Amino acid sequence: MDNQRILKEAQIIASKYSFWMVSGDINHLYGYVYKTDEIKYELEIKFSSNFPHSPPELIFHEKIRNLLGDIQLNTLFNWDENQKVVNIIDELKMKIQERLVSPQEIPDTKEQNDYITPDMDMYSSDFETDQYVTPTLTDNDFYFDNEDKIEKNNPNIEMAEENNNLPKNIITSPEELFVDSDSDSLKINTELGLIQQEYAFDHQGDEIADIVIYMTITLTKTFLININFSNYPNKPTIILPNEIKSIFGDINQTLTALRNWEKKNPLHIIDIIHELEKKLSSVKKIETEVNTITQEYQFEKVYGSLSKIQVKLLTYGFKEYFLKMDLETFPKLPIIELTQELRDLIRKPLNELESIKNWVEKESESISILREVSWLIDKHSRINFEIDLLREHYKNINYDILSNTIYVDMKGKMKSEDLTFEFKIELPKDYPMMMPKIIVVNEFDIESHEKIKNDLNASFKDFYNDWTPNHYLVDLFNMISKKIFEVSVVSCVICHKIECPECNVRIAGAEGDSCHIECPYCERSYHKHCWTQTIKSFGKCGFCLKTPPPSFY
Repeated sequence: MDNQRILKEAQIIASKYSFWMVSGDINHLYGYVYKTDEIKYELEIKFSSNFPHSPPELIFHEKIRNLLGDIQLNTLFNWDENQKVVNIIDELKMKIQERLVSPQEIPDTKEQNDYITPDMDMYSSDFETDQYVTPTLTDNDFYFDNEDKIEKNNPNIEMAEENNNLPKNIITSPEELFVDSDSDSLKINTELGLIQQEYAFDHQGDEIADIVIYMTITLTKTFLININFSNYPNKPTIILPNEIKSIFGDINQTLTALRNWEKKNPLHIIDIIHELEKKLSSVKKIETEVNTITQEYQFEKVYGSLSKIQVKLLTYGFKEYFLKMDLETFPKLPIIELTQELRDLIRKPLNELESIKNWVEKESESISILREVSWLIDKHSRINFEIDLLREHYKNINYDILSNTIYVDMKGKMKSEDLTFEFKIELPKDYPMMMPKIIVVNEFDIESHEKIKNDLNASFKDFYNDWTPNHYLVDLFNMISKKIFEVSVVSCVICHKIECPECNVRIAGAEGDSCHIECPYCERSYHKHCWTQTIKSFGKCGFCLKTPPPSFY
């Protein structure tokens, strides 16, 4: 169905005949083909879905059927898509006029006439002269203007003038849609008819063209749009709901149909509604995406936008990070906004994310980007969190961001010497889902050192066997620290034992898990309880015989 063609046909018909839309439906017209003082000849016109390839359906009311009987119209029979519907009505009107002005047939009757002899005295004599003299005719009385001749000989115009049925300006082409001030109501009714075919609306106030349209975008999103086009073809007034108003701003500038409005060549109101709906159609897709996101992440809608959300990402240590995602372009790639802190944390440009590089329009989901960003946040936050824990226990720790490697130094006290154990922890790309790789950097060059190395490697294997992503590096290093001191022969310089005789805690172990103190001068190891007892009794170190400072008492 060509709605624009139907609209123009209706405009042409209504400019020449009294026709209206039925219930605001532009596809169903009703009106008068011809009117006399006593009778109106009514006709309905229905446009099918095949118009203009097939002619419209004509519904002849009783007065026309009674007058014409079997109605045969050449314009209807020989219809082609280049014809005008008004030509069919013209032919029908002609047939009505011809039937009305044709002489009545004299009935053929054989009634017997009664003859009566007339009274001759009742009539004047043939020889009597008229009382008044007929004036002489001039030549002008026998001449008619050509224009008058044409008008007198044209029954269409004559009858139209007689019945005041022909407007001053007849539309001669589909482009001439409006002809005079009387057609303003026709324009408005036409616009209402076009709107009614696609949208539900209610009238508001006293003006028929002041309406509220129900624009349903999703199952949960219906917007009430107030449009007043009472002054059409002047630019209509549109009032939007607040949530849409904040998005569109000045709608007279946002919508192309309003921005380029021309009174002399106005668009239909339905065109404005279509543009508005198209801009809002993305809301349905956005809502679907948001429903998917809300199953895994918390978010808030950004004020003044139907498409932008702020997503909260919770990571280790209950630290929160926020990113903004704008879904206005969806199903195309959404727009992601990261803070500088977040950029530094994930250590990867957005365009290098796998979810963005492999984005496929109409297939990929926005939540895949959030998952990857969240994973990077968790990964690097976990590493930072673990390094902070390690630094609370071990001071000599270095982290190489580029190689994702941690270096840790621990000192072990042996009977004959001090030994520093250097560890290199290589974190895999998918840490903590995959185990870290632990390497002892020290080069042990004597047999006793080699035994320590072998014992440590055996401990690492045990750790690997028990590894889960829930294990932390600090647990690993605590275990390593204990292993180091277990294999190192360190005893108290006073009691010569590893375990304290008072508390039964080893002199060497993980920091915070040992009974240990060193002389500030000779750096010999004591159990704390043995040191305290020695200072109380002797006041000096039992090995170097020096008096310690007051803080060691």
